[in-house]
Amino acid sequence: MNQANLARLLAPRSVAVVGASENLGMSNNAVLPMLEAGLEVRLVNPNRDQVYGRPTFPTLSAVGEPVDAVLSLVNAERSVGVVAEAAAMGCGGVAVAAGGFRELGAEGAALEERLAAAAGEHLAVVGPNCSGFMNVPLRVNLFTGGRIALEPGGLAVISQSGFLLRSTLAAGQQRRLGFGVCVSSGNETVCSLADYLHLLADDDRTSVICLVVEKIREPEAFLAAVHRVRSAGKALIALKLGRTDRSREIMRSHTGAIADESWVYDLVLRSAGVLTATDVDDLLDRSQLLAQLPKQRWRPVRGVAVMASSGGVAGVAADLGAEEGTDLPSLDGLHEWVRDRVPGEGSLNPLDLTGFVMRDRELLHEMFSGYAGAEGVDALVLCWWAADGDEAWSRTLLEPFAEVAAAARVPLVVTPVETTAVGAWTAPLREQGVAFCRGLRSTYRALRALDDVARAPAPRLVRLAPPLPGDPPGLVDSPAGWIVPFGEAMHLLGEGGVSVAPYVLLDPDGDVPAVASLGDRLVVKLADVPHRTELGAVRVGVLPDDVPAAVAEMRGIAAAHGVPATVAVQAMVEGHGEAFIGIQGRTDLGPVVLFGRGGVLLEIAPRVAGRLLPLGAGAAAELFEEVAGQAALGGLRGRQPWPAPGLVAAIESVAELWRRTGSWLESADLNPLIVTPDGPVAVDALLVARRR
Repeated sequence: MNQANLARLLAPRSVAVVGASENLGMSNNAVLPMLEAGLEVRLVNPNRDQVYGRPTFPTLSAVGEPVDAVLSLVNAERSVGVVAEAAAMGCGGVAVAAGGFRELGAEGAALEERLAAAAGEHLAVVGPNCSGFMNVPLRVNLFTGGRIALEPGGLAVISQSGFLLRSTLAAGQQRRLGFGVCVSSGNETVCSLADYLHLLADDDRTSVICLVVEKIREPEAFLAAVHRVRSAGKALIALKLGRTDRSREIMRSHTGAIADESWVYDLVLRSAGVLTATDVDDLLDRSQLLAQLPKQRWRPVRGVAVMASSGGVAGVAADLGAEEGTDLPSLDGLHEWVRDRVPGEGSLNPLDLTGFVMRDRELLHEMFSGYAGAEGVDALVLCWWAADGDEAWSRTLLEPFAEVAAAARVPLVVTPVETTAVGAWTAPLREQGVAFCRGLRSTYRALRALDDVARAPAPRLVRLAPPLPGDPPGLVDSPAGWIVPFGEAMHLLGEGGVSVAPYVLLDPDGDVPAVASLGDRLVVKLADVPHRTELGAVRVGVLPDDVPAAVAEMRGIAAAHGVPATVAVQAMVEGHGEAFIGIQGRTDLGPVVLFGRGGVLLEIAPRVAGRLLPLGAGAAAELFEEVAGQAALGGLRGRQPWPAPGLVAAIESVAELWRRTGSWLESADLNPLIVTPDGPVAVDALLVARRR
């Protein structure tokens, strides 16, 4: 992608609209705001001499000079011609609004290939199947998704969904946030998420980037671009769509993008330093303070002080703080100082200012200064209204608050308890350093995002690497796919350094050998059957003398269900916990190693974390701490904590297994991995090979 031409397209000095017409809503949405702003727009319409009271050109070429940015509003077939014409003229790029490309199947995919070929090596293309873009500071509005008036600022948005771009902008408008470049990227035939991120990494105006993601199509390029953005000191927040099976099905029909499981995206994005959101409001909640505060004021926020207008509001603030995990320190050190100034015996944090204090401007200034400078306070929140119409009665409270904000070391935030829009009248107060949020729960989320960004580790470039070439061993067909036989799977684990419980394999018709050497309590199970518990094909705690009968029972189950009759007799391993280590070898973002609680806990109380493969230095230890550091695991109802060295080594061994088998391995499940005082022991492994 030619970054210079993408820069021309998104920050153009000259603009043309092909297919401009007063009878077309998309044209009105894009053209009218630019004309009203006094911008010169070349209007192309071969069927009309004039549109919007201005002369038209019959073709793009008739404009007579290269145009930086072109918006194509014609259909898919004709848009291919517009792209070819723009490339031949030396234009910067084209935003193609038309659908009808690969999201409609093979015929549309072929048309999209023609569009890519027409763009050549230099022309930038936004879309197709998109709503275009806008550059708010330049008042360039090649956006077809409805008119919306925005303030200029440092928040950029890249959305693969055109309508959700409009939703994100509307949510930002309600919060009075300032926007820069906002793009509906569509099918990303030419320009990808990575291209936009590289451009924004170099944009001095941009400090926060919001992403609305259906599918990351070029993960290595995307992660490299994320690293570049974060190295430039900018914040990234992503909303991954398709978090349920039903929504993934809808997106496949809408965009042709097959979305992978959202938690894989979440873990990879978080490991790359990207904050994640669950919906559009959450996305803008987490963005709002980062977008309002200059980067030099981004700081860790551990303790939050809240001042309320009544005891009821203080109670709600305390409850919401507990729900959102926000620390409201007791501030006992301020007790005498506060009680000399505020009558009553209520909580110091949240503090009910009372009507007595709120009528005294000088006392308000003193209270705000004292709390903003108190030890343990990293942000001060004032619960008050700031919607349109609230200006007159808010002045007494907010003017001294703004005076303190201008000199404070911590952020000072105003928010109502409820979710209401921020009024335009707040602009002068924002210039003095006051930040405004849209609801108290929203504020707590914003403060947590500020803390996450400020305390994030230094950016690390996540590099993907191919596994070693190789072929799978003999495979067994099963409902789970082609699986590696039990004996081969356990051999691969042992060869890679994972401790394996001793076992013997019995052929379908072979005699049962003496197995007392395995121990006095054994496990008997069908070996080459996935999810064998669903068939009742496992017996635990079997005595050596009872093994023949258990083996016969297993063979009977195999015959009844038509599954392989090989039986495994295994030493029964007991420990003080069960872990799970797995591999997902095929995700949108690359192979992933997973670690968490095993056995039934994986189903009833899942706590699984992961990292992209191959693992970087120290990644296995980080993965262990992320899971085992949870109270629900390390001291699970009085059980012994998990020993780190053995489990970290096991994670690294499974990662090495992927390096050796990843050319054919689809997935791997080591569940359970028994945690013993001597280290973890694998008692089972399900390795599924990719179908060729």
